[in-house]
Amino acid sequence: MISAATVNEVKRLLAQGDLSQRDVARIAGVGRSTVANIAAGRWVNRPAPHASDDVWLPRPNGSPMRCPTCGGRVYMPCLACHVRELKARRHRRMRETTCATT
Repeated sequence: MISAATVNEVKRLLAQGDLSQRDVARIAGVGRSTVANIAAGRWVNRPAPHASDDVWLPRPNGSPMRCPTCGGRVYMPCLACHVRELKARRHRRMRETTCATT
C-alpha cells in the first residue's frame, strides 16, 4: 500500500511535465507501473488488509513448547491447531448447508 502523500507526490511530479515516468518512479520510490496507473487514473489505493472477526492470530509468548494437541514444538497457543479448527469449522458449515439444501 502506498501512502496518500506518495500518490500526491507522484501526481505533482507528473503535473510538472519535465520528468519521465521512469524518473518519477525513481524519485518517489515506487514502481514504474504504479506511476503509469496513477498517470492514467487507474490507481486505486486499497486499504490495508485487516483481520476479520473470524480470524484470530495469537501472539507468541514464552519459549517454544510441545503442543498437547498436535505434538509440534510451537509458541503457545498453537497456530497450526487453531487453523485446523477454523478449517474444520468451515467444512462443517459447508456440509450443513449442502445437506440442508438437498
